[in-house]
Amino acid sequence: MEIVLHLENHCIEMAAKKKYAELLRDLLREEDEEKEKLLEFILEFIEKADFGHLRKIGFDGRRKIKVKVRKVRDSFEVEEFDEE
Repeated sequence: MEIVLHLENHCIEMAAKKKYAELLRDLLREEDEEKEKLLEFILEFIEKADFGHLRKIGFDGRRKIKVKVRKVRDSFEVEEFDEE
């Protein structure tokens, strides 16, 4: 499973929390099994990620970028990507 976060004028931690809030709002309106799984995924990322380290390596919101977050075994992998 993976999720895409948009970083612009806020760091990866804030982007993850915004995505969490967005998914929660959607689920309060209508049940959706896929969104429930994404909500659990993003919550686990928020709880386990080392956001200080992620900000240090460039996911600090100074640049407008998109990142993919995916789980690899017991940890999370974050990488910048371009949609083309």
